[in-house]
Amino acid sequence: MDKKDWRILEAVYAEKNITKAAERLYISQPTLTYRLQQIEKEFNIKLFYRGRRGVDFTDQGEMLVNYAKDMLKQRQKIEELLWNSGNEIRGTLRLSVSRTFAFYRLPQILKAFNEKFPKVEFNVNTGVNIEVLHSIYQQDSHIGIVRGEHSWPGKVVTLMQENIAILSSKKVNLEGLPSMRRISYKTDPTLEMVIDNWWKDNFSTPPISHMNVDNVEIAKRMVFNGLGYCIAPSIVLEDNDELYKIPLKDSKESPIIWNTRILYREELLELEMVKEFVHFIQEYHQY
Repeated sequence: MDKKDWRILEAVYAEKNITKAAERLYISQPTLTYRLQQIEKEFNIKLFYRGRRGVDFTDQGEMLVNYAKDMLKQRQKIEELLWNSGNEIRGTLRLSVSRTFAFYRLPQILKAFNEKFPKVEFNVNTGVNIEVLHSIYQQDSHIGIVRGEHSWPGKVVTLMQENIAILSSKKVNLEGLPSMRRISYKTDPTLEMVIDNWWKDNFSTPPISHMNVDNVEIAKRMVFNGLGYCIAPSIVLEDNDELYKIPLKDSKESPIIWNTRILYREELLELEMVKEFVHFIQEYHQY
């Protein structure tokens, strides 16, 4: 087996479907099937059984998949060490990033970093915070960028702080909020909890919510058009947004702050591209 076979086993195991695995790997299904048959012949085992719902790996097949995953990680480590031994900053930087930060901030950061270090490539995965944390715990990513409060045993650096605010197209009074339409959106559970707790501390009735949209950007567009208000972190506000903003405050009248943090393992700073990115993104947010 070689690197291609390791990736084949990893993809088939993840997809549990030959057709989907072939699509993921950008190879034909007959080619994929042939390689799987060759692997079975090489080790004289049955990798999996086909069923109506896909494929079920045998115990021996799972052992080989775990071996393939380990070998891919080992190869990745040696590639990074070899890249690190030269005079140039190069390699593939693996990032796992909160969706909201990825939407509003990440493209500009990566563009600026790429202009400074053109030989660094990016492998970026976006998701909710729990997915980001899982990625860095599993060492699938060098760096995670999360929002809110989370437990992480490695290095934690606060990147930016922002208010959570009521956004509306016209001035509103807090007292009248329970009688107004609220536009809800899918977001991270930790942010939902902060907003829900604030509401319960200030009102005895639930909000009137007739709209529940897919993301905060859609919610903001609805607010622009006077269809209601939404509660969101201030990262969603851009220079040309003409919206009224009322920051949420806690019981002590202090603004409720929403943090964005970068998480990583300190030993990864031995990789020059990781060290440079950590320094770069901190400096970027100071200006």
